[in-house]
Amino acid sequence: MYAVEKKFEIEMKLRKEIMNIQELKSAANRSTTLANDVCNVLGACEQRLQQLETAVLPLYGDTARLQLVHQNMERTAKALDHVINYYMVSRELADLIQAGPHTTTTETLNIYLEALDKLADAQTYFNKNNPQSVELENINQLYNTGVSKLESAFEELLNRNTRPLSPTAIMDMIALEEDSSVESVSVGGSSSSCSVQGEALRAAAGWLSAAGRAPVAALMAARAPAAKAALAAFRDYLRESSVAASPLMRAKNLLNRSDSTSQRRTSKIQKVLEKRANKIMMKASQTLEQSTGLAIGPRKSIAEYGDESGSEALDEWEAEVAGSVASAVARLARAEQRALLGLVPLAALPALLNAVLADCFALLAADVERVCGRSRRAAHRCGGGAAACWALYCRLLRLQPDLERALAPASPAPFHAILHTCQTNGVRALEEWVGRIRAEGASGAVDGTVHQLALAALAHCQALAQYMHAIGPALLGEPAYQRAVSQLPAARDRNAAVLAVYMRKVLAQLNFALRNKSEQYSDALKAIFLLNNTLYLLQGLQRTGLLEILCLAEPDCEANYRDMLQEHKSAYLQSWNKLLSYVQLDEPLPAKLRDRDRQMLKDKFSCFNREWEECTRLQRGYSVPDAELREALKRDNKQALLPPYTAFYDAAAALPFSKNPDKYVKYTPLQIATQLDGYFDEAA
Repeated sequence: MYAVEKKFEIEMKLRKEIMNIQELKSAANRSTTLANDVCNVLGACEQRLQQLETAVLPLYGDTARLQLVHQNMERTAKALDHVINYYMVSRELADLIQAGPHTTTTETLNIYLEALDKLADAQTYFNKNNPQSVELENINQLYNTGVSKLESAFEELLNRNTRPLSPTAIMDMIALEEDSSVESVSVGGSSSSCSVQGEALRAAAGWLSAAGRAPVAALMAARAPAAKAALAAFRDYLRESSVAASPLMRAKNLLNRSDSTSQRRTSKIQKVLEKRANKIMMKASQTLEQSTGLAIGPRKSIAEYGDESGSEALDEWEAEVAGSVASAVARLARAEQRALLGLVPLAALPALLNAVLADCFALLAADVERVCGRSRRAAHRCGGGAAACWALYCRLLRLQPDLERALAPASPAPFHAILHTCQTNGVRALEEWVGRIRAEGASGAVDGTVHQLALAALAHCQALAQYMHAIGPALLGEPAYQRAVSQLPAARDRNAAVLAVYMRKVLAQLNFALRNKSEQYSDALKAIFLLNNTLYLLQGLQRTGLLEILCLAEPDCEANYRDMLQEHKSAYLQSWNKLLSYVQLDEPLPAKLRDRDRQMLKDKFSCFNREWEECTRLQRGYSVPDAELREALKRDNKQALLPPYTAFYDAAAALPFSKNPDKYVKYTPLQIATQLDGYFDEAA
């Protein structure tokens, strides 16, 4: 049963598969028929497309040729128009070019510049394509005329708007550090007008530079005289204002201005100048006041100030003026840099800036030379003005970075040359000061007070200490100072060590000169003279802080000065030996005086009285300015004189050696002590 069912199932599946095969064969036949039909249709389409292509391709070629012809015709028309414009440009622009540029507004100037550009294009065209054309000659002539008129208009506009910077404006920038007024060098009037004219200048200069005709000569001709005039006027104004503002001459200001703005500006300047003047005059009188305790009287005017302190004040004024002129050059350089930037190509700017400022640097160099000359003359007379050139040199050093930035991209070589000149003269002045100490011919005062050379030397060293950061490197360029400093122990401040070496030279020469000058005095006054000067120098070095610097080169300097003081005190006390010889008895007096004993006592008392009166007369006029030293000498005199005189007086005064003892015994020990207390008081 199971097998019959299985067979039936298989037969049914076979019948079904046979039917499927028949259906597949039928579908394959239909697909073949459809494929044949599609191939027939596609073949017909391909045939028709080939026929269409054969008909259309010639039309495409004709259309491309027509388009090319059309493009050629358009290009030809444009080229003809362009060429015709070149031929017509001279006629079209002749009136505009002949009329010249109008610089009242930037728009009108740009129209003129565009016309010149068209002429330049026409020149280029004819030079390339038709150099023999008559039209080229017309264009060249018109172009040259236009450029000449533009250059003339630029020069006129430049001259109209170039003014020297006023002295008060420069002083404001220096004293008050205001930079806003530098633009007034080149423009004036309202700010809108300044802006328009500045734009016109830059536009014209830019076109000329692009055309290869940069207005260097015009700028040089206009800017250089303006800068020189501004600096010269400022220098003259500064000299007058400095004199008027100083305590040396409190006269009315020579440049009073009526408008309130100028008055306020001058008032600010006056304050700055008065402050500097007071400082200079305090330095001029400081030494004498500190050494004697006496105040200097009212200052004279510069015209009447004939003594040395007045000369030193003038030296410092000259240095102050030259330093202000250097500051003015820096401000003018900055102004010129800003004014010229954009008016010429950058490549031409350095040479132009150097040329514009050449006269300014020449004026500054002349002022620096004048200050250096005065400093060297002051050094020749051992005056305090020898440090003036170092004050100026330090100010120039402070200005150097600012001025180099202001000169960029120009070379700062002129300023470096001025710096070198100032430094060289400063070093020479220092050496001349040392060399002239011995040759200084002024004799000492009759009262043996501090010599003016000692005052000058201490003031000189004190003034130099302010500038040792500049003096140190300068002196290290000298082989002698290099060797001297190399032999010193390592110092933290090398500049201070160099100054210490120089101070050692000054003080050594001063000590030698003072000893020579002391030879004009008697023994007692010689010792007083050396005491006064040695103590003054020691106290001055301590008071000013110079002793600490000097110890770098001479560690035992303070001890040496104190040894010298003790030596001079001993020498002074030895001057009493002659007087003391009269109160010394060679042998004890007998109970009964002999004639020769009586005569010996008469001679001793007479000689003592005569010598004492002479010493008292002289030494009352000796000067010992230092109160402590004065009292110390009085004590030493009493210790040296009173014990031997008291012993002699007690031994001989009561003896009957004369019928008239009051003729010989004139002074008691108390009277001697009283008179010793009066020594040095008259001069003190």
